[in-house]
Amino acid sequence: MIIANLHTALRVAKKQKLHFILNVLGFSVGVSAALLILLYTLHELSFDTFQPNAERVVRAEADFSSLGLGTVPTINYPRLLKAKELAQVEDIFALFKAKNHDPALGYVSAGANQFQLNNLYVASSNILDFIDLKVLDGNIELALSTPEQLVLSRSEAMRLFGRVDVVGQRLHYQYGVYTVAAVFEDLPLNTHFAFDSLIHSKKTSENLYVHMHYVYLRLNTVADIASLAEEITTLFVMDGEKGILSINLSPLADLHLYHDALSEMRSGGNPQAIIASIILSIALLCVAAINFINLSIAQSGSRIKEVGIRKSLGASSGQLFWQFLCEYLLIAIVTCIIGAAVIELSLPWFNYLVDRTLQFAFFSWQGGLLMLLSLSVSLLAGIYPALYLSRLSPKVMLQGDTSASGGAVWLRKVLLVSQFVIATALIVGAITLPQQLSFLQTLSPGYDAENRLYIRALPKNEVLSGPHSPLLDAIEKIAGVKQVGPLDTDLTHDIQYSFKPTLPNGEVSPESIAGIGVGFNAVSQLGLTLVAGRDFTPQFASDWYVRKDGEASVSVIVTESVTKLAGFDTPDQMIGQSMQRGTMTMTVVGVVKELQIGNAKRNKTMAMFLPGYSLVPTAAIVVEVEKSQQQYVTQQLTQLLASRLGIYEPEIEDIGANFSANFNEDSRFIHIIQAFSLLVLGLAMLGVVGLTSFTMLKRQKEVAVRKVLGASRISIANLLAKEFLFLVVIGILIAFPLAYWLVGDWLANFNDRIEQALWVYGVAAISVALVTWLTVAILIVKTTRTRPASILRYE
Repeated sequence: MIIANLHTALRVAKKQKLHFILNVLGFSVGVSAALLILLYTLHELSFDTFQPNAERVVRAEADFSSLGLGTVPTINYPRLLKAKELAQVEDIFALFKAKNHDPALGYVSAGANQFQLNNLYVASSNILDFIDLKVLDGNIELALSTPEQLVLSRSEAMRLFGRVDVVGQRLHYQYGVYTVAAVFEDLPLNTHFAFDSLIHSKKTSENLYVHMHYVYLRLNTVADIASLAEEITTLFVMDGEKGILSINLSPLADLHLYHDALSEMRSGGNPQAIIASIILSIALLCVAAINFINLSIAQSGSRIKEVGIRKSLGASSGQLFWQFLCEYLLIAIVTCIIGAAVIELSLPWFNYLVDRTLQFAFFSWQGGLLMLLSLSVSLLAGIYPALYLSRLSPKVMLQGDTSASGGAVWLRKVLLVSQFVIATALIVGAITLPQQLSFLQTLSPGYDAENRLYIRALPKNEVLSGPHSPLLDAIEKIAGVKQVGPLDTDLTHDIQYSFKPTLPNGEVSPESIAGIGVGFNAVSQLGLTLVAGRDFTPQFASDWYVRKDGEASVSVIVTESVTKLAGFDTPDQMIGQSMQRGTMTMTVVGVVKELQIGNAKRNKTMAMFLPGYSLVPTAAIVVEVEKSQQQYVTQQLTQLLASRLGIYEPEIEDIGANFSANFNEDSRFIHIIQAFSLLVLGLAMLGVVGLTSFTMLKRQKEVAVRKVLGASRISIANLLAKEFLFLVVIGILIAFPLAYWLVGDWLANFNDRIEQALWVYGVAAISVALVTWLTVAILIVKTTRTRPASILRYE
């Protein structure tokens, strides 16, 4: 029976090629696009769920909300060890980037070859209790418990030695010799951890106020984490940090999606993109199913007499029902095959769009998921047209009367309206979201990010040992370098430390002020906007930080908000005033405009610049270069650092590129919306084609009569298109408040944002209406070419 029905389905498909092709193409594109989005969503939700006891592991994080910076993922490990005293804490694991403590730990040599160890981290020896590492050779726990033992990933071992069996190999570094003690398989892509080499070190930051460790706690129960965070905060916070710092505990599985990616080991995800992806997946499947129903019902009109004859000859409703389901099963099989091809062809583009490395294998659970989607959606969508055709009476069908389907037409109209709602709302988002991104990119962060290089993780004694640095002098002599100076804070990422000084009025500052270590001419080098006072200059040697006999002094430049905090009406009144932090006296010599440190979703940062002062264990340099010479300067800097400091493969970054990277996740989210808005709109038009075909079938006699009476094709097209434009208007009226709410919710994430423009909604409405009218008009004009006599000859 099934084989016979499939044979019949093949004959029907061969006879009605255009309908079959439209149905299969629209359905396969919708299902394959939905599956791609589903694969992306599953990938994003799978991060670190496979780690040992993942459901009971949390990460301790420093919350600096009082500074307007939110939560940063690092903390001070030695201080957090006190949490082991708490009954709820079973164990604590820590990682920190070795370069942040001592850059020399990462520079190694083997014979005449020099290397920089990629992603070198210091790790506690209980790593396998927290991270699922596949050990290829050696003993990781022993290696991370022993000084000068090195653990490498597969790819790092291949890069350094050209093979994987490297246990026992030796690499020289500044303080001795590393011995490779273990090799592990490369970390999977769906983890927020990102290290290629590991070492043991008892060395941690001597400054207990510096937070540079990623610290994870395994709990015996995850009940009442908020109370545990308060207990840990009480143990952790030191004098001077009260009111500034608190501890947050974040579940391991949430780290990829719900955390600021700026300070993470690996770029994080975007929960809004996930929510949008889920909605788009459902929307695409719904649109595909609606089109399937509309096209199937439209096609069924040409088979009413066929079904009537078969019923008259004894075919039961059940037999006809299964016949039509077999036809839809054939469509599902073809859809599955074409969908797999569409996925394979579009996967490189989709990976580029979402910045992931997703893979699709047909002979796996992914192929099974595609087949399940194709079969379930096609069969569920096919049940209605199959029931509709199989239940009509033979008399009605042989008379060619389809009026009994009036209720069905209204159902399809409702479904079509839902397509217009989705398409209109997505077009509004696709236009408004890029406007917000462009607006943010035009805002000044308070410093100049263009044509500036940032060199991080340098020895502090080479950069900030005094007002004059031979290294900086050598860099300034490179052709194409305009200015060079120290800077201990990557302004595109995060602050490093903060103060609550005693203000000029004698009161302790109620808010924290971020500290930024710089050199002379900082205003000029960083492109700050000076509103009062002067820049740091060598002519005023007292500007530089000096400590003598237990007393310290330094000149500072503050942002305008510090002036208001100190109670002064104008920036000029702040010049010459002094602030105190312990035994350090800070004299204000300049005031600059506010800074946006990090991304645009953060508040402006209250900050002060201190020449020659830094609490960061390493140093960094900012170099202003001529735009045309940037590549040459980068090459010269690499050679200079290798010859002077023995630093190979230094971290030289373009500040402008880092600033633009802050918008990558939002840009990716916008591109997803734009791409799939067009796809949904295209599929919605297929639904219009289906309903138009059905309408033309029902009203072909009316059209023929109108043509006989002299009506033009365009007038007939306008007459019939009114019905669809009415549906468009209903869809637009529903879509506008929905789009306003969704877009407004997204814009609320930004401190600076645009207002939603009325013209955007007008463009969305006109676009949907115009595309609908053109689709209907083209199809109607094509249909009206049929001679009226061929339709009315039997009337």
